[in-house]
Amino acid sequence: MNNILLVEDDASTVKLIKQYVSEMGGDTKTISFSKAAEALQYAKKEVIDLFILDIQLLDYKGTSLAMQIRSIPEYKYTPIIFATALAGEELIAYREIKCYSFLIKPFTEAEFKKSFSDALGLSKQITTTPKTIRIEQKQFVFEYEVKNIVYIESFGKRVVIHTKNDDTNGGDTISGYSLSKMLELIDNPGVVRCHKSFLVNSEYISKIDKQQRIIYLKYSTAQIPIGNKYQSELWG
Repeated sequence: MNNILLVEDDASTVKLIKQYVSEMGGDTKTISFSKAAEALQYAKKEVIDLFILDIQLLDYKGTSLAMQIRSIPEYKYTPIIFATALAGEELIAYREIKCYSFLIKPFTEAEFKKSFSDALGLSKQITTTPKTIRIEQKQFVFEYEVKNIVYIESFGKRVVIHTKNDDTNGGDTISGYSLSKMLELIDNPGVVRCHKSFLVNSEYISKIDKQQRIIYLKYSTAQIPIGNKYQSELWG
């Protein structure tokens, strides 16, 4: 089922959009909120495939909500459609938030359905195509799905990549890469630096011992240290 999160404070617009979505068929569920804060809390607990946001909401702007949504790793590329009567917000939305489409009220049924179907198709493509990184060495080419990387450790001018599939064999050693370069290559806010010598994938953190300054990870027996300089990445 495709979960659609609609954030709109005008009841007639909510009714119209839900009607359009229903008429298009398919296995979809549309949840609506009139306030941005409530919508954000819902998005953190559920899996959303497409966001439809009004820009002028009851508590704060939809563009601010979209920026908060983009800060959540799972929604970095999830399609967002804006619906608004204020066309002047369009440039901000496209440049800063990377919204997928922009509907100017009053929009037609045809305009909405085209934007909706195109954005939902993009969402499915993103979901089914996991992000991978490709690293060439002298004799080998290593390829990893980012979601499978548990942690990366650094030893001078080489790094060792540990995944949930092969951590028991010690991981793969890659020469000529720094942790900073790996962060740039991975380009996923869920992978963070916790120490001068370690990156961790936050999805695999099972426990953080703040007193001992140690991270415990799923799929690994390693105890990852936390450096003073990087603790804000983990608990602010």
